[in-house]
Amino acid sequence: MKKIKNLLFLSIAILFLASCSSKSKLAKENSKATQKEYTSSELKIDGLFLDACTQKQLSNLDKAIELFDQVIALDNSYAAAYFEKASILFNRKEVKGAIDLTQKAIDLQPKNTWYRMQMAEIYLIISDYTNAAKVFEDLIVLNPEEKEYYLQLLQIYTQASDENSSKKTLERIEKKWKSDKELTSIKKQYYAIFAEKYMKKKDYANALKYYQRIEELDPLDPYIHASLANYYLIQGERVKTFENLEKSIGNKELDYQTKLQVLIAVYGKTVDSNEDDFNNFFTLLKNISKEYPNEKTVWALLATGYSKMENYAKSVESLKTAIELGNLPKSTQPNNYQIYQSLLFAQSQMDATDSLIVDAKKTIELYPEQPVPYLMLGTNQLMKKQYNEALITLKQGVQLVVSDTVLLEEFYTNIAQTHYELKEADKAFLYFDKALELNPDNYIVLNNYAYFLSEENKDLDKAHKMAKKVFEKFPQMPTYVDTYAWVLFIKKDYKEALSVMQNIINQKEKWSPTITEHYEQILKANENK
Repeated sequence: MKKIKNLLFLSIAILFLASCSSKSKLAKENSKATQKEYTSSELKIDGLFLDACTQKQLSNLDKAIELFDQVIALDNSYAAAYFEKASILFNRKEVKGAIDLTQKAIDLQPKNTWYRMQMAEIYLIISDYTNAAKVFEDLIVLNPEEKEYYLQLLQIYTQASDENSSKKTLERIEKKWKSDKELTSIKKQYYAIFAEKYMKKKDYANALKYYQRIEELDPLDPYIHASLANYYLIQGERVKTFENLEKSIGNKELDYQTKLQVLIAVYGKTVDSNEDDFNNFFTLLKNISKEYPNEKTVWALLATGYSKMENYAKSVESLKTAIELGNLPKSTQPNNYQIYQSLLFAQSQMDATDSLIVDAKKTIELYPEQPVPYLMLGTNQLMKKQYNEALITLKQGVQLVVSDTVLLEEFYTNIAQTHYELKEADKAFLYFDKALELNPDNYIVLNNYAYFLSEENKDLDKAHKMAKKVFEKFPQMPTYVDTYAWVLFIKKDYKEALSVMQNIINQKEKWSPTITEHYEQILKANENK
């Protein structure tokens, strides 16, 4: 539940930083104010008092104390002087002295609420809730119609975790101001505080009791269902967790940031591993997107969800919406490189070659120092048989790679492939070797490299070694089996080539035209042997 604003009392600043200009009034309230004549002696004492207040305001505290002491020496019933000196002592952390002097001021003027408020706040600052409560009980006796005193007393008992006294104080407030609209809010705050206290103590039964009271008071409270969702999550009741979270997110009074934070807090740790949680998370996320269609983060999260569902078309659509929002003038959610990279990856999964090329070029313009867009662009140019453009792009990108061997391996592999398509076999083999230096178990490279060597009729022993390694790892994969058989065929080991092809003979109806052609040549070679 949203943190409750601390209701504790009037600002501390009112207490200890209050202007001494108001103390002339306090001085007049002292016992001498009842005399009919204002004597020259009293005039002198009040002058000293005002001088002391001036020094206090100027932060000349030692001088101020000296003058307050002079006032007290001349008139030991001058309550305001005790009061002012007490505030200085407390700010100096001389707590006992502050309490004693404030109590002296109260004893001299029992009906002065300023003095009692100072005493209450001293006790509160030192967390002496018992004595603070006593002071406010006394204030209520002095002024039983001052609602603020009751509210502050309620807060004290709540802070002290005194559930019984809190309940009784709340009942007093209800009895006295039963028609007050503020009462519902006060009760909700009180219930919320105790619910959270019980949650921290793992006393879930009592926590639920208070949460349910809030719900009874105000079923449309914007935070109660978020709290209940968290409660049921801890209890492992996932259906009720979702039900309450759905109510919370559907509440028009709850702001966007809180809705998103609560959603992520509940499902963030399990959304990738638990299918039901993912479905619930995604359902609620779509609800948020309908209410807040201009929030970029929601669309970015939706895109991630669609990618998890392998709905890459919707992922691309969501990412483009997010990017549009990020590009709006004075956008508070500006785009970053990551969202463009996510777009390129989603496009690559749906074979959107043409649009990927366009967006990869845009990404490179915006983030020319990032290597991945060059790789994405280059590989798709290669697929489109734009070999010269692909080679330029890939060689630009490879120079940007720093300490990422996996990425470097990808660049080398595609540069090798591009060189081979450009009939530059020696350069291709050089880059294949670089890729294998980084990862000797790159089976795609081993397969392609072996096949190209056989096509060039070069280094056949090397080709044989690589193709065999792949075959032994994937003895049922037609492409890899075909490569190994073809290398054997080029080496004129026709019998072994035919034997190898038998591994995939039961997949013959799925063979590509190239595999079928190779098999026929291998058969013919064996027949003519």
